[in-house]
Amino acid sequence: MNEHLLRAVGRRPDADAYAVLVRLTGPDVPGGVWTAAEGVADPGTGEPAGPLHRFRIGGVTKVFVTTVLLGLVGEGALDLSDPVERLLPGLLHPDITVRQLLDHTSGLADESDVRYNDTAWFLKHRYDTFTAHERLALPRALPLSFAPGTRQQLTRANHEVVALVIERITGRGHAQEIEDRVLRPLGLSATSLPGTDPTLPRPHLRGYDLGVDVTEHNPSIHGPTGEMISNLPDLDRFLVALVGGELLPAAQTEELFRLPGVPHVRGHAGYAAAGLDRLVLPDGVEVWGMAGVVHGALAGMVTTRDLRRRLTYAVSPTERGTERLPPVGQRLLAAAFSERFWPTARMIPGAVAADAEG
Repeated sequence: MNEHLLRAVGRRPDADAYAVLVRLTGPDVPGGVWTAAEGVADPGTGEPAGPLHRFRIGGVTKVFVTTVLLGLVGEGALDLSDPVERLLPGLLHPDITVRQLLDHTSGLADESDVRYNDTAWFLKHRYDTFTAHERLALPRALPLSFAPGTRQQLTRANHEVVALVIERITGRGHAQEIEDRVLRPLGLSATSLPGTDPTLPRPHLRGYDLGVDVTEHNPSIHGPTGEMISNLPDLDRFLVALVGGELLPAAQTEELFRLPGVPHVRGHAGYAAAGLDRLVLPDGVEVWGMAGVVHGALAGMVTTRDLRRRLTYAVSPTERGTERLPPVGQRLLAAAFSERFWPTARMIPGAVAADAEG
């Protein structure tokens, strides 16, 4: 296997991470599958990290939620051009459409009373239960950051509302719809939506932030934008089924890759489609995927459009940080997809920095 990928996985634990798990799959990969598990799943006991360990997937949860919504569109239950006002009267500005929620062009403010990036606040509230109303209170109260459809800014509020749309149409929560439409049909037995349960099924990676064990916390702090738990093989199976058209009709599968054609608020081109993010490595290789970060865990899934090379990964960082794709993730992507190793590989300029976009 590429020596640069081994170097990107590294010798863990170290100052950056307690553990790194990697699974590289596809017909371009010698033998079809390559896995690495480096470091410790539990720094307290020294339990080694394994390739089947579970972990929190953070913002990758949004792709599962999007899949359900696009499935409903394919069934004719709604249209992406529908105003959210028609489905959820009085909730948002009347000009915001369902598509603008999915591709983050709604203009909803990127702020929340749930301060995801504040470790001190998180430690104080990690076992509290949060409702959708509480998670949406501040974004709803603030003015729009821009006119709907004119710019792009990733904010958790968008998928909070997507989950409410799913509930409005189906009469059931997003978790049950994901179970019935994705997890059970694909046999994703290691993937779950814990709701308010702070624990993870064994075996799992433990998570730390600034020396504090934050493995257990109430996932309602993340809700439909980050609550799920999975492992590397399940994420790869989901990615193949999603991009390969097994889960959605052709038109809705194409939406996963349709960029809105407006600038990001940070000045670079918009990179988030209605489902997946577009990344371009320095040598011009284009890949699609999603990264997620919560306290104690980083995770991601990335693929070429033709599925010939796919990467799923999980990292137990020593601290949360503020980037969805920190340096270790950047090095993994560069080594996995580039013909040459690029130590400072970046997404489309500016797109790596994350923050509350997790």
